[in-house]
Amino acid sequence: MSTIKDVAKHAGVSIATVSHIINGTKSVTPQTRERVLKAIKELNYITNQTAKSFKTGKKNIIAFVVPDISNNYFSNIIEALEEELTNSGYHLILTNTKESKEREIQQLRYLTSGIADGIVLASTMQNYSEISSHVPENFPMVLVDRKLENCPWDIISISDISAITTGTNRLIQNGHTRIGYIGDSSHLSTAKERFETYRNVLIQNNISINEELIKETTSLSHDTFALTEYLLKKQCTAIIVGNNIMTLEAYSYLHQHKDQFPSIQILGYYHRNLIHLFSPQDGIIMLNEKDVGTAAGKQIIKRINEPDMPQKEIVICNQYIEKANMVFSI
Repeated sequence: MSTIKDVAKHAGVSIATVSHIINGTKSVTPQTRERVLKAIKELNYITNQTAKSFKTGKKNIIAFVVPDISNNYFSNIIEALEEELTNSGYHLILTNTKESKEREIQQLRYLTSGIADGIVLASTMQNYSEISSHVPENFPMVLVDRKLENCPWDIISISDISAITTGTNRLIQNGHTRIGYIGDSSHLSTAKERFETYRNVLIQNNISINEELIKETTSLSHDTFALTEYLLKKQCTAIIVGNNIMTLEAYSYLHQHKDQFPSIQILGYYHRNLIHLFSPQDGIIMLNEKDVGTAAGKQIIKRINEPDMPQKEIVICNQYIEKANMVFSI
């Protein structure tokens, strides 16, 4: 069985450098890290995790608390997050809250009891006060996608203001004034920003806000199919949909009724299962989930290694693109 001394010799570095890379206790150059990780793989070196944990107090485990693991948006974040953590010598474990506040609290209590060194969290909550008492003070935390009001943790946040503004203005330029909206739960920061942007663009274009044309649901309730039918019966000529799963449901309805509604336009979020359903004139909001996952991985490790650094927010902007200008590999 290979030892840490064997790895150091094989990689041409000191034992201390190998230890720093395995434990994530010191920054090294990307070239050195790659050389050591390659040596570990080639020699099939396995660390004694129990002994290491006892000595350092670290598990080299990061948890990602996900609200809906079936959503491919979060699946793509997971993939990028795991790759970043693996490159830094950490392992990723996942929990799924299913958008339940009770499950989120239970999972946070468990994970902060010595299971994980840090947590990446896409929260179902609205305010930090709802979970502050369930997470130990100074425990390394990074929020992704969704903000919490009055929260001191680092966050990788999402902004759709530019994408929705551009997309909604394009619908109006195409002659649409009766534009319906199907949004996610309004307590979520992302959903709130998306709806407020839609509303502001209509007001800026002197289009009155019709509450009958605004509907709220969740990805897990699968109501968007029926809500699309409702809005079309209300004479909407265009619909804006607030996330990728709901966009898939809206397009599924239109695909089944394409002869009845041939000219309806949708402004929605990219989903790998629906790109063939988009018409050339439709706009798509591209989700930069891989950037989110990579940024979250870097930030949680930085927070673990530098616990006293100031709070940091990194904003990832989604992009509006028209299908006619896109090339996809599905």
